[in-house]
Amino acid sequence: MSNQPSPQKDSSETVLGWKFVIIVGVLSTIFLTFFYLAMSQEPDYMPGAQRKAQQQKEQAQNASAASEVAEQSHQYHE
Repeated sequence: MSNQPSPQKDSSETVLGWKFVIIVGVLSTIFLTFFYLAMSQEPDYMPGAQRKAQQQKEQAQNASAASEVAEQSHQYHE
């Protein structure tokens, strides 16, 4: 009587082990993908996003003011 496990038990444990590894890999990939997307997209209510929106608004106002000044100086020289 030997205490060696049967080969059939080893193969079923190996298959279950590989299935577990594959399932954990898929779930980890899904989780990390959502985590990456959540961290890369900054919500509008965050201070950084508000600052960026304010800067864009100021740049648009400065650009329109600069174009108005250019138009007025062009009209002045004519």
